[in-house]
Amino acid sequence: MRFFTPFFILLLGGCSDPKIYTEITDSTLIGHPPPSIALDDPTGKLISGVRENNQSATRVRVYIHCASCTNPQSRSLGSDFDGYVRVSIEQNASTKARAQMDYRGEPTPQMVQMLYTTLLETLHWKIPNKAGN
Repeated sequence: MRFFTPFFILLLGGCSDPKIYTEITDSTLIGHPPPSIALDDPTGKLISGVRENNQSATRVRVYIHCASCTNPQSRSLGSDFDGYVRVSIEQNASTKARAQMDYRGEPTPQMVQMLYTTLLETLHWKIPNKAGN
């Protein structure tokens, strides 16, 4: 019985915090934010504190993928996730950094915002507040 109690705590505790995967392919971006970004968010869920300019060479893309598995075995047993949300930073059509997480159910605006914030923090880009500081 003593084995099962810590096991269930680990099992239930691991389900509450989604894992965010980050990747930076261009380390020159660390600590050097661009003066502006172009925001490509078809979901309309991202709130950016960085100055936006559609002509900027740096583009932030939001992508939500919904898994659609047709394998009968996978459908009967269920899957660990229903899709994933990705926020990527691109320059000249090349991905320089990204953050991604799996989700179950429906993706939320909070997921998109958490990914964006995590990515900017990983890159050490300061997010200005609404007063411009």
